[in-house]
Amino acid sequence: MVYFISRNILKALFKIFFRLRIVGFENCPKTGPLIIAPNHASFLDPLIAGFAVPRELNFMARNSLFRNRVFGNILKSVNAFPLKREGSDPGAMRLAIDKLCDGKAVLIFPEGTRSKDGNLGVPRAGIGLLAARSGANILPCYIKGSREAFPKGAIFPRFKRITVYVGKPLKIENNNFEKEYYMRIAENTMTAISVLKKNED
Repeated sequence: MVYFISRNILKALFKIFFRLRIVGFENCPKTGPLIIAPNHASFLDPLIAGFAVPRELNFMARNSLFRNRVFGNILKSVNAFPLKREGSDPGAMRLAIDKLCDGKAVLIFPEGTRSKDGNLGVPRAGIGLLAARSGANILPCYIKGSREAFPKGAIFPRFKRITVYVGKPLKIENNNFEKEYYMRIAENTMTAISVLKKNED
């Protein structure tokens, strides 16, 4: 309940101030395990990705954000869970897999971190591991304008137009558990995002 109330209020504000537009909203499967996979160029991206799909999302946030008890509780209320940024975090990955195996939707950025220049980055194998281990489909998304609206280092947002392009789900076979396969899934996901970007351009 808290998740959808918060999301709807924020989504309305984004439509007013950032002229938020979502293209391909209908491509999101309404049931079943699903990984939401957008590009990452701004701190606004987790919020924007949540607006772009009609489902309740779970997402990882860096563990330092949970150090403040009040802010940490707010993050937990909207289904965020901590992820260690230093090295691997098998605990967080296991939790994400469990959520996917329960038929839920999980947000993960294939690049693993924000782009420094706004261009699409090199994917990491983590998204492939989640997909292969859970059998979840991957929903590629391209977010345009979030970096201009809230660039790295900015204190206040700029009211620039933001558009989200939602692609068709990528179906993943969960019969291969080798790192090379995980990386192939990650690369295919980034290719799908780049196609969305190219078509928009």
